[in-house]
Amino acid sequence: MTQLLNSPLEVGVRVVAMLTALYPRQADLSRIILLDHAALHSEDFSEVESLHPALPTRVGELGIKRELVHRGIVLMGARGLIIRSLKVSGIYYTASDDAHPFLSSIDSAYLSEFRRRCAWATNRFGSLDDETIKNSLCTVFGSWTEEFYPMKGN
Repeated sequence: MTQLLNSPLEVGVRVVAMLTALYPRQADLSRIILLDHAALHSEDFSEVESLHPALPTRVGELGIKRELVHRGIVLMGARGLIIRSLKVSGIYYTASDDAHPFLSSIDSAYLSEFRRRCAWATNRFGSLDDETIKNSLCTVFGSWTEEFYPMKGN
């Protein structure tokens, strides 16, 4: 059976959607991962309903997401949908001119909702420096930790 959930294809389409929302700005792998996570779990950061369920284990997604996102970038880059730029400060990615028409050709309620959350995530976090984004995520991670360790004496 072919795995679709968290496959390079699914994650790659999400990365193309995120980079399209971020366009013309570029993002490195770490920023893409943080923005993707914020878009999928938007309710943790605002009143925008999350696309994925609020499971207590969602904080663990960040640990495995790096390899998944990288494989999605490689797949979509090979298809000409993502452009890689090498800079002194690292490797950065941007959506190609074909990214928007590609996304527009997909008729999917999930993708439409994800693209809406990408616009929200890039507006909220896209122009912030990495440290500010990480601090916002750490605030949320602290509340997630409470889901694992309920207060003693209850």
